[in-house]
Parts: sequence; C-alpha cells; structure tokens
Amino acid sequence: MNMFRRREKMKKVQNEPEFIREETPERMEGPRLIVGLDFGTTYSGFAFAHIHEKEKIYTFYDYPRAGYEKPYCKTLTGMYYKRQSEPGGKWHLKSWGHPARAEYEKDFTAVIKQRQRGATDDPFQPSLGNLFTRFKLHLGKERGPASPIPLPPGLTVHTLITDYLRAMGGLVLKTLQDHYGTQLDMKGIQWCITVPSIWDNSAKAIMKDCMKSAGLVGGEHGSPHQLIIVLEPEAASFHCHKVMNEQVLSVGDKLLVADIGGGTSDLIVQEVISVGERGYRVKELTISSGGYCGGTYVDARFTNYLHAKIGPALQECLQEFPGVLPTLLKTWEHTKSMFGDPSFAERTSDLNLPVKLVTTWERYDLRNNIPARGDGYETLEITYEEMQSIFDPVVNENLELIAAQLQQVGFVKILVIVGGFAGSRYLTDRIKERFGRIVPQIIIPPNPGSAICQGAVALALNPDTVDSRICKKTYGIHAMDSFQEGVDPPEYMEIYDGVPKCKNRFEVYVSKGDSVKENEPITRSFKPVRYGQKAITLELYSSDMTNPRYIVGDSACMEGSITIDISKDMKLQTERLLNVSLFFGKSCLDFIAEHVNFSAGKNHRLRLPIKESGFF
Repeated sequence: MNMFRRREKMKKVQNEPEFIREETPERMEGPRLIVGLDFGTTYSGFAFAHIHEKEKIYTFYDYPRAGYEKPYCKTLTGMYYKRQSEPGGKWHLKSWGHPARAEYEKDFTAVIKQRQRGATDDPFQPSLGNLFTRFKLHLGKERGPASPIPLPPGLTVHTLITDYLRAMGGLVLKTLQDHYGTQLDMKGIQWCITVPSIWDNSAKAIMKDCMKSAGLVGGEHGSPHQLIIVLEPEAASFHCHKVMNEQVLSVGDKLLVADIGGGTSDLIVQEVISVGERGYRVKELTISSGGYCGGTYVDARFTNYLHAKIGPALQECLQEFPGVLPTLLKTWEHTKSMFGDPSFAERTSDLNLPVKLVTTWERYDLRNNIPARGDGYETLEITYEEMQSIFDPVVNENLELIAAQLQQVGFVKILVIVGGFAGSRYLTDRIKERFGRIVPQIIIPPNPGSAICQGAVALALNPDTVDSRICKKTYGIHAMDSFQEGVDPPEYMEIYDGVPKCKNRFEVYVSKGDSVKENEPITRSFKPVRYGQKAITLELYSSDMTNPRYIVGDSACMEGSITIDISKDMKLQTERLLNVSLFFGKSCLDFIAEHVNFSAGKNHRLRLPIKESGFF
C-alpha cells in the first residue's frame, strides 16, 4: 500500500539534478563509428559513419548475392535452416540473406530429382530445410493476411532474429575492418537499430535482447556503448532533411513523414523549430500512427489471387512442392515493381509459372475433366483491373492513414514518402493524386529504401534533433488523495489520523497526447500519510486513458516500483517532503525520489528500460 499523499500540483524543474546523471567508467573510450541497422520485414541493411566525419554516411551495397540480384542497399531478411538428422536434432543455420533463398531453391531442385530417381537408403541423399522470411511480423500484434508461417518446434522468433543479427553483425564488422583496419573491434562501434513506432514495448524489448544475444551489444565481446533505439519515421525525416535543399524548410513549417516499408507503415508529423546556424531541430505534433499495410500485404493479396485463379491445383502443388511459392513470389516481385509505370499503363502483365505448378495444374484439370486452358498453362495473364484489385486495399489503407494525420494538424508543407514500398510507382502516384492539391510538396527521396539506416546514423550523431515527442500513454504513480463523497467508491476510503483518504488514486504526471521533452523532469511533491511512517513505496503506472482516476482497471498497468526507507529522520513526521521526478530519456524512463527537508540517505532512482517504458 502506498502510504503517502500528494502535496502540490505538477511543476517543471529547470535544472537537471546531479543524481540523474549516468556515471561513465573513467577509462571507457567513446565509439569511433556509428552503425545504423535497419532490420526490415522483407529486406534489411546498414549504414555507418565515423564520428569525426559526420557528414559522410556510407550505405553498404555489396551484400552476398546469388548471382541474379542487382546491387541494392539491402539484402533479403531471410534465413535457411536445416535440422540435424537424428531424432530431436537441433536446427542449424545454413545461410542468410539472398543466398538463403538460392540455397533453398537449389536443395528443392535436388530433392525433386532424387524423388524422380526413386527412394534410396543413401544417408547423403539431398534434403530440404526450412526457408524463413517475414519473421519480423511475429513481433506485431496485428498481422493481418500476411501473417508469417508458424515456427516449427525448436525454433523461436528470438532465435531467428538473433541469428540474423549475428550474421549481419559479422558482415558489418568485416566491412568496417576493411575500411578502417583490422584492429577495429566491437568496442569501437556504437549500434543504433530502428524500430517501427507502432510496435509495443515487448517487441522493442525483444529486439534489444536479440542484439545482446547476438553478441553485438554488451558482454565480453560486444560493444560497451549503449544501444540507441531509433524510431523509423524519425530516422526517415532527418535523412530527408539532410538530402533536401536548406531553403525548403523554415521555422514553423510542418512535415508529414510516411515510412511505408515491407511490413508496416509508420507516420509522424513534425514541426521545424530551428534551422541554419542553430541546427535543424523539430518537435512532434501528433501521436505517431501506422498499421500493418506494407508491401508484404500486397504479396499476400497476390497469393490469394493465385488461389482464386488457379484453384485447388495450386494448393495441391504447394503441398507436394513447397519450394514453388518462394519462386512464384520472386517472379511476382518484378511484376509488382513495374505496376504503375507509364509504359505499362492499361496493359496486362504476364507471369511465368514454375514448371512444377504448370505440370500439377494441367494434370489436375485433366484428372477432373476440366477443359484445357486455351492459352496454355505456362503463363498467367493478369489484367490491369486485377492488378488494381490486388494493390488497392493496401494502398487505400495507407491513404487513409495519411488523411487521418492531415486531419489532425491541417496544413503541412511537405509530405515525405520513404520505405521499401515507396518504390512502387502505383502507390506514389495514388498518394500524389489524393493529396497533391493540399500538400505543396510531396517528396520521394532518391533510394527511399536506404533512408532509414542513413537517418538512424545521422540522428545518433545529432541526438538533439528531436526536441519533444507526443506521449503515447498516460504515466503517473499510485497515491493517496482526499476522499470525495459521491465520486470515489466507499471501499476505496481509508482513515488516517482522522482524515478520510482515497486509496488506488492515479496521480497523473503526463497524459496521453502531451508534448514531452527528453530528460526534462516532471516533478511532484509528496508527504507520508501518517505519523510514525517508516517507508514509502512508489509505484509507477501507465494507462491508455487520458486522465485515469484510479490505478485499477484494464487500462492501468504497473511499470515498476521502488521502496524508500524514511525511518532515519522522523522529526517532521507527516511534514517530511519527498520530490518525485519523472525523466523521459531516449531509451529509458528515470523515476527519481529526492528527500527535501529530512535526511534519509542517498536519493533513490528506478530506471525502466525501453522494454518496460516505450513511451513514444
């Protein structure tokens, strides 16, 4: 039970007290390099910069390829695993990135040939493992029709992400050593990883834990420097500022950034508060929004279209030859990317089908006395209207997300479109058609796929760029307050020294929708509720409600607690004053208790990492 009472209304503390400052080991050297890692649903990439050359941010393009991919700023977010042959054998990572899909297809072909030759007892005969893509979607609560396939026993999303980050981290280190010398190790690197703003706290916690498990952060060989968590649309916003002409933005201008990637769409609205010699700084104007409506969901609709067009023959083929689907999706990628290009306007698109699907489809029709297709089975013709039916539900969802943000803020000067799906001409043309009359400038920067990792590095090098953000939840503490007859439930009444008090009250520090500055404390003052009280327990709560009255109910969630011994100085009894401050940091929330007019030893701090306090 919280045996203390509220003393006064909220006040802002002007100077950060000394006890909030993080102690840094005296001999720890700062990082030499900043690496921004964009772990995406379909593709992932990284960029880096030396801390003494902040304007030179390099994006990596030379990923291991399977021989047919063009150089690109990202590689496939894919993993190919095989299981050891003995019963209960462990999963073994064979390859990652583009080679993962290539090796899977190679093994698939070998297994088919082996089947055609007949069964054998050869222990070295070809075997087919599991190809995993889009596994980042396991971290989202609402996945929709593009939900990733369930993971087999023995593999978890934590394992997949950790293995992928470890492999990517090895490539990053080798690349940096090639540039800066083999003496470079993890101690010279500071990592920043991007996350969607719509992710909940548990998803962010998993990413942070996977970075540690992969050996990239902490431990004996990982980076000793704090992992920087960067919100993807913020990274995109800052990158676009870097590539835009300085004259484009002025103080007071508003910009909306839509990061439309493979899995998620993330939107933020910012207002410029300084430019030029004072540096580029912005403040967030609305609660960031988004949804699961990236390019992957167009792929899911394409798959549904195939099932409707081909019929049961497709499912029959996929059950017998699971490798057909990745091949189909790879072929579809080209068709998808060309849709909306003026040279393909109002034209049909021809999709070449894999041989195994052609054979299965033709055999199915023959077996079921279905007339043979007049134009054959090798190619599937998709009309322009059918392409629209595949794209439009996903595109329309993005349009509505943009419209909702514009409705909140009114006029914005610039609408910036980034992310992997921003490469779709059809999507960007629809956005321009819908909003071109009300937004003066709609910008799709060159290489929109690299905007996130480059922006993450730039933000890490310029940490004061975002002046304030909009809080996504209400935060406060469990406190006693005066009991109000007719308002508070009778069962919440408790009498202390003859005075009726209301327990279970939610003392709000910051409300959902409030603008909050990093590391600027919000402070309340409290006193013990009774004579002889020797300890105070402070419990920090969050709520989805704007102004919750009580800490009970479905919307309230306890984030953490600390107990403070106040027994060393009892002279002032219930007049002992305790200042309790809340600091919203970049990746944590600090909860500080400071003794004001009595002695109780050192001040107390509860630090809640991002896994428990994803407040922006």
